[in-house]
Amino acid sequence: MLLWLVYILFPVMALAERPPEEQWIGFPLIILFIVSYITGHLSKGWRIWAVIIQLLVIGYFSWRYDESFMYMGFFTASLVGMLPSLRQIGIAMSGVLLLYGMEVWHYEERNGLEGLYNLLPAMVAVLLVPFVMFIGRRSRVLRAQLELANDEIARLSIQEERQRISRELHDTLGHTLTMITLKSELAEKLIVHHPDRAKQEIRDVQLTSRAALKQVRELVTGMNTVTLQDELSNAKRILAAAFITIKVQGDPASASLSPLIDNMLGMCLREAVTNVVKHSEARQCVIEWAMTPDQYRLAIRDNGVGCDLADKGPAHNGLRGMQERLNLVDGKLDFKSAKGSGSVITFTVPRVHSSSKKGGST
Repeated sequence: MLLWLVYILFPVMALAERPPEEQWIGFPLIILFIVSYITGHLSKGWRIWAVIIQLLVIGYFSWRYDESFMYMGFFTASLVGMLPSLRQIGIAMSGVLLLYGMEVWHYEERNGLEGLYNLLPAMVAVLLVPFVMFIGRRSRVLRAQLELANDEIARLSIQEERQRISRELHDTLGHTLTMITLKSELAEKLIVHHPDRAKQEIRDVQLTSRAALKQVRELVTGMNTVTLQDELSNAKRILAAAFITIKVQGDPASASLSPLIDNMLGMCLREAVTNVVKHSEARQCVIEWAMTPDQYRLAIRDNGVGCDLADKGPAHNGLRGMQERLNLVDGKLDFKSAKGSGSVITFTVPRVHSSSKKGGST
């Protein structure tokens, strides 16, 4: 804000060349202009009044001295672009147009319009700058709202998953555990006078507990099931919600992936797409799938801001987590990025991988 005040030297120097009787009111108005500029940047409530004061000062200088003082409108344009509502921007732009109209009429009466022709590009720029600033600010607000909406969707998804698990635990295990409790209590009562019936009840408890254990395993398996095809569909929805164009090359459905590899690649794709949405500021994302006789290859490429490979922040920790998953299937991760050049992350998994610990192969 203060840096741009360097350019106030030009109207100050132009005013210094005027006779002393014209300076006694000119310099106080320059000080008022500077104060209104600083106040407008610091106080949201006073911003519209700062714009009005600046327009009056510019109008006075241009009317009294010279049309070149219209260049001071660039200071005002920055304040107009920061106004909080369209109504205030409309009021301010009406004031700018009124100022321009008065100046055109004034110089047409006195000197003709030749002096204003050179100012025409600057006048047009002053009219456009506020709208460019407003659109940029609105875009940032919408992006922040989108991030909040994505976070809320993630939170609601976690909540829904917790409710689903709670329902399944209640429906599948509640009845079974109640039965185990009742049968164990009955066996305790029968063990003295009816040992044979007590043994039968104990055997029933064992069968019921095994069934409960099976139900728990099935529930846990259902919770952990992640497939590459499902995560690809989720990636399309998430990237579209973030206004990121997605292009998919290759079809993972054509591959006969083992459940373990399918799960690992699906989890890696989820993490990579999440990083694109949160950190890349990209407008396009390309997901490439390829197979060779020896390996599967999955690459995620974006045209975002990129990053420094020496950074040890959250993104670095995410890469380490993905590599740890890939280690379970002898996979590899390759990450390339540079500031301003986007990023590409590539996962490769052998189609036939060996288990080094057991010395065999699967």
